[in-house]
Amino acid sequence: MAILDVPNWVRILLLITSAISFIPQLLRTISRKNSTGISSFYVLFNLISTTEQFALTFFFIVNYPKDSDFFVHNPKNAGDWINFAQMSVIVVLWLTYVKVAIGTYITFLLVSVIPVFSDAAFASRGPDRRMEMDIFFGVHSQFLSWIITSFNVVAVYFQLKETRLRPQERALSGLGLAVQAVIFTVVAFSWVGRIKFPYPDGEIPWTFLSTWYQLVGWATVNNGIFALGQAILLWIIAGHRLDEQVYGETEPLLRA
Repeated sequence: MAILDVPNWVRILLLITSAISFIPQLLRTISRKNSTGISSFYVLFNLISTTEQFALTFFFIVNYPKDSDFFVHNPKNAGDWINFAQMSVIVVLWLTYVKVAIGTYITFLLVSVIPVFSDAAFASRGPDRRMEMDIFFGVHSQFLSWIITSFNVVAVYFQLKETRLRPQERALSGLGLAVQAVIFTVVAFSWVGRIKFPYPDGEIPWTFLSTWYQLVGWATVNNGIFALGQAILLWIIAGHRLDEQVYGETEPLLRA
């Protein structure tokens, strides 16, 4: 069960607003006719993170060869499919930014999306399939998920570095950053109530958090880090633009 069941209309609203939150940045990039000032690593690491979340969600929705005690309901309900749509839409929107580091991203696809797609298309339903999928989830939940969560932090670092090197480019949309910081904060908290998980009764021990993160918590953590990162980037570019405004107003006085 979830701590607080999120109604389907809220999930749909978050899906729509999440998609809309990408529009200001897309329009800014189109109007500038280039992506100079946007770090390729920022795009790549965020795309890898969202792809991993999509792959794990696809695994639970399509590949999981037994009744699940977590993430999806038994039988799967409309909310589970809306969750899957949320992950799918965000991956597609991040793909619109990808023009570099294609080789690295394709390599990651070989260990994330390709295995679950191949299993869904060609695999048998015998015991070997169950073992293969258990191995897939074990590798991703116990090892890759931790690394990929760190990518969300590293992505912000590279974009901060790029923004400080090229402040004159004004590559990032302040409106887009603000909207995404708010929307994805709500999305992050909503995941606690969107997915099935056997929470213990009473107080939850700290040692339980590692298990929670590995099985379902990555959705909350990764979206939360992304939201925080967008807020930090907004604060930085707002500071740069305020400095430019102050300098522009004082420069004539200095010359006088």
